[in-house]
Amino acid sequence: MSTNRETVRSLCKIIITRLENQKFIRVYPEKRQQATEELFRKVGPYVLTDQDLRERALEAIGEKAEVLDESAYTDNERFRAAKQVIRKSFGDDVLHGLYFQRSLKNLAAAVRETFMEINHIEDVFGTDDELDRATVEAIQRFDPKNLH
Repeated sequence: MSTNRETVRSLCKIIITRLENQKFIRVYPEKRQQATEELFRKVGPYVLTDQDLRERALEAIGEKAEVLDESAYTDNERFRAAKQVIRKSFGDDVLHGLYFQRSLKNLAAAVRETFMEINHIEDVFGTDDELDRATVEAIQRFDPKNLH
């Protein structure tokens, strides 16, 4: 299964739901969708998808088209090589087709800060460490294959 921006939006929804179920946050029921969108705007840029990787690989191929045209590689081989180079730049921060540009710990801190800043969250409970740990766990348990 290939991931896309909707996958990241679903991850944000799952984070909110899990933290709410664990009693770390309380969300105004009528503002749940807005809270998800706000979290998506905040953390979405730090989470890339298979679709984003594909676009970056195609851009990389486009920038080097003249050099690549002189090589004996097929377009498919060029694309796979470009995608592999981009993928390797993420190191261990890859999980279920999502590529994290920040460590999970830093991403969890961004989630916590978002919960403190937005007015769609009624209340936040627990220590920073507890919230961060619960957020990292929600991210690690998230699997796009289970969405549908």
